[in-house]
Amino acid sequence: MRKDIEVIREYCPKVKRYVIRTDSYGCSLGFLNMLFEEAKKDFPNLKTEEAFIKNYAGVRYARTFGIEFQVEGSVPEGYRDIPNLEYTL
Repeated sequence: MRKDIEVIREYCPKVKRYVIRTDSYGCSLGFLNMLFEEAKKDFPNLKTEEAFIKNYAGVRYARTFGIEFQVEGSVPEGYRDIPNLEYTL
């Protein structure tokens, strides 16, 4: 991962879903694997079939990719609450 890319960690309590994304337009398999590995740092038992690739279409994340997933338990430190999930394509 480039050092100038910040990984963004969010949680939407309304739907109990986590979002891992960046503010870049990365979309390669390597980029998506990096997002998944970042999620695994906080959720070591997360399986690939539990994470969903999202192509965002809304105002804030337009044309960027991220992953979303649901995990039971308390929200780890470092996750920012968001009121709603962003629209996706």
